[in-house]
Amino acid sequence: MRIKAKINDIEDWFIIDTGFSGEVLVSYEIFERLQSPKIDVGSICVSEEECYKGFGKIATLNVMGNEINVITIWVPQLNENLIGERALIKLGLVINYKDFTISDP
Repeated sequence: MRIKAKINDIEDWFIIDTGFSGEVLVSYEIFERLQSPKIDVGSICVSEEECYKGFGKIATLNVMGNEINVITIWVPQLNENLIGERALIKLGLVINYKDFTISDP
């Protein structure tokens, strides 16, 4: 499922990924445009055997008018924009897989 969202003032399409336990993963292009300092977030694992070094920046995520502060992660080996489970919980959004919709109850 894809949704349009904003990271700070950067609007783009994001994949809703409930299998991603983090908050937000972004492409290099978005990560470089964020103005906050870069921090080391440790290893990001996509499977038991496949882990990569990740970098983070604090940013504001706006989805459907709801705004939260998140740790935005960039991993050089991955070039995706993902909104993960932790951000969805903080946003309070409900995913309806049957109808492929996202709502704010």
